Amino acid sequence: MTEEQNTEEKEIQDLIQTMKDYLDKEYLAGKKLRNFHPKMHGLLKGSLSILPDLPEELKQGLFRNPGVYQTWIRLSNAPPKVKSDKPASGRGLAIKVLDIPGEVIEPDPIGVPTQNFLLTTSPILSAWNISLYAKAIKAVLFGLWEQIKFAVNPSHWRSIFLTFKYSKKHDNLLSQTYFSGGAFKFGPALFVKFVLTPNDPNLGYTLDQAKDDNFLKSQLIKDCETKDHAFTLNVQIHKSDALQPLENTSIAWEGALIPVATLNIPKQSFDIPERIKMGEELEFSPWMGLVEHAPVGGINRARRRVYKELAAYRKSKGID
Repeated sequence: MTEEQNTEEKEIQDLIQTMKDYLDKEYLAGKKLRNFHPKMHGLLKGSLSILPDLPEELKQGLFRNPGVYQTWIRLSNAPPKVKSDKPASGRGLAIKVLDIPGEVIEPDPIGVPTQNFLLTTSPILSAWNISLYAKAIKAVLFGLWEQIKFAVNPSHWRSIFLTFKYSKKHDNLLSQTYFSGGAFKFGPALFVKFVLTPNDPNLGYTLDQAKDDNFLKSQLIKDCETKDHAFTLNVQIHKSDALQPLENTSIAWEGALIPVATLNIPKQSFDIPERIKMGEELEFSPWMGLVEHAPVGGINRARRRVYKELAAYRKSKGID
């Protein structure tokens, strides 16, 4: 192992320990939620339809042939603590595509091969290397003093600026655009980022009452009980490191959005105990997916270890 690999390994181990310490501090007894995206708005049943007539270079992995796959879709708030929906924040949409063909990188605990897409409302990940990522996570998790220590370092200012820049207020989860943040392989020759765009971007807040702390879930319940909804899954193709850097996740990629699939969400009632329980128990990781769509970059390498070990830690405590 090289010195650089040793340093990265230590940083990842420190990051995992920081997140375990936070769980132990935040949840002294009883159920321990996820470190991030703990506030779930809903787990929706859907389907992913691979588009026909894709360009030959995009007929890779999951997208090699037209087809329809069943999915689970988890919508959430990104911050580590369960708080009101009203302030500016990041939102998450995670897709688990079921029963996919091909060789997967990591098995899914649900017992069938899956392709996971983890997306948020921010087009970037503001901490662009593992060292900065670990420091930023500690600042977010451990309160004012750690935040002050992080903020007084000029080398952290760009990360802080970007975090605030892409943290926004949202009226409706079904009208947002969601981004993969990190990059992924797309077959043997391409790298891409995934972008999920709403088919109805004009959906807003329509409830006949003032917004409360959980209004995003209430709005989602109404919207899903009323009619079907859909998103388009697109790829942005890596053409150059200048316009689409693979390692620096703090730079939003430039480039066309190329549609590759449709995410369909049929009308449904999801606010039931069985669905809520399932949404809390499902594990999501960008490394649960096909070898052809392997994540790339340092942040994705850290996420592989962090997601896996934190999920195992929660289970070891009998809370997942």
